[in-house]
Amino acid sequence: MDFKKIIKAALIPTVALVVLGVIGTVLSLVLSGVLAGLLGAVVSIGIFAVSCLVLLYAGYSATKQKLDLVSAVLVGAVAGFVSSIINGIISLIAVFFNPALTANLSAAGAGGSALVIAGVLIALVVGVFFWVVAGAVLGAIGGFIGQKM
Repeated sequence: MDFKKIIKAALIPTVALVVLGVIGTVLSLVLSGVLAGLLGAVVSIGIFAVSCLVLLYAGYSATKQKLDLVSAVLVGAVAGFVSSIINGIISLIAVFFNPALTANLSAAGAGGSALVIAGVLIALVVGVFFWVVAGAVLGAIGGFIGQKM
């Protein structure tokens, strides 16, 4: 197992996932005040689906770069881990640019702000765990497809 090759294979999917995360965060900020509801859900589901396809591609491209199936799993997990950390930090920062939330936080005081930050940090931890597992599973599936083609 060559970790340099794994990191190199995970680079492009990680960048793609970060870009998708930034797009999702910006769209959620824009849509939260304008068209909350169905359109926001459709956008979120679409970004989730494309993110899953990127992780499938990560495993597929790993096997096409002459890596084995275990390495394809690691490529997906690394891409999921790094991108979810970066996107989580970006989302944490973006929370404070949401005008509706900022107005509610100022009315709630310090206790409300601490509660929101704690909730976002818990979501960050859960999100990282989710995307590592999803990256490993989808990387394995993509790697398996890459080996069979």
